[in-house]
Amino acid sequence: MSKKFVTIKVNPEDSEHPENREALARYEVPGYPTIVFASPDGGTIAKQVGFINPDEFVPVIEAALAKEEAFQEKLAELEKTPDDAKLNAQLALTYLERKQLEKALPLSKKAFEHDPRNRTELIPNLHNQLGLAYGMLIEGQENADVYFEKAVTHFRAVIDTYPKSDVYEPAQYYLGTTYAVKGHFEEAIAVLEKLVHHATDENIRQSAEAQLEHVKDLANSK
Repeated sequence: MSKKFVTIKVNPEDSEHPENREALARYEVPGYPTIVFASPDGGTIAKQVGFINPDEFVPVIEAALAKEEAFQEKLAELEKTPDDAKLNAQLALTYLERKQLEKALPLSKKAFEHDPRNRTELIPNLHNQLGLAYGMLIEGQENADVYFEKAVTHFRAVIDTYPKSDVYEPAQYYLGTTYAVKGHFEEAIAVLEKLVHHATDENIRQSAEAQLEHVKDLANSK
């Protein structure tokens, strides 16, 4: 049987091992204890935050194993039908969930090429998740401008092409936030103000209002 999980033990107080901080950042550990189920290639399969009793931990392991087995089955299917748009999109989304952007990119490209009319109904979310993945790379990166442009392109693809999708309003919110992160406050304010006035999702509207006030404060402090 192939190895399904990698175990990483991290002591956040051990300053002699900087890889601890790298692991915390990579797997987005919010607090302690946290158990991360990672694939051998470093992808995040699942995460358990907080203490649970041993008898409660067995279902957590079983769920992580089931998730990984389903993923491996899809990979095997893709080898037989490499141009299947749905499989490419599903696997790309899983890699993005696992924080493995580079592995998601070739699959995303095939999904876009073979599903230009969104028959799978996965293309808008794929654009949205790619935008989020690139957006996370903007701050503190040498290629920040490149990542910024890619994030904006994917959010714009949702907004301009898929106005009836479930991620239409979230993409607008993330676009406004992305502009703000890069210091493009006028663009951020324009996007967020429009969203505040037209959002049908109350949670999105409230988030946009809060973000709008924050961006205005940042703009005024310049």
